[in-house]
Amino acid sequence: MTIKNTLTSIVVAGTLALGTTGCKDYSSYKYNGLIGQDSVKFEISYQDIVNTNTMTVKKPSGIIVSYIDKYHDDLKLEYVEITKDGIKKGYSSHDAIGKPIVAEGQKQFDNYLPQILEIKINEGLNNLK
Repeated sequence: MTIKNTLTSIVVAGTLALGTTGCKDYSSYKYNGLIGQDSVKFEISYQDIVNTNTMTVKKPSGIIVSYIDKYHDDLKLEYVEITKDGIKKGYSSHDAIGKPIVAEGQKQFDNYLPQILEIKINEGLNNLK
């Protein structure tokens, strides 16, 4: 094997190793639109080596809920922020008060995700017509 082939093999192996570890790709969930009567926006932000997945939902009542997966990039929430009447309150999965609120928020968050994919797939299929 030549040096060029050996180096190419090492680079390909390294690329595959790096590509299969670390941050996951949730870009298929990026969305900004309506789900039912809720205005839903899913964003991914990158800061340093931390990806933050944030879904913000504005309900017809005016309540805004932000579901935040910050530390493990696994779509498991660490925080939920609720804004009601202009007052924002944050809840963490790491404390006694926030834990049940984040758990309920996780259920809501998990309910929106497949709906986003369904909307995007249907949009693509309709655009093929």
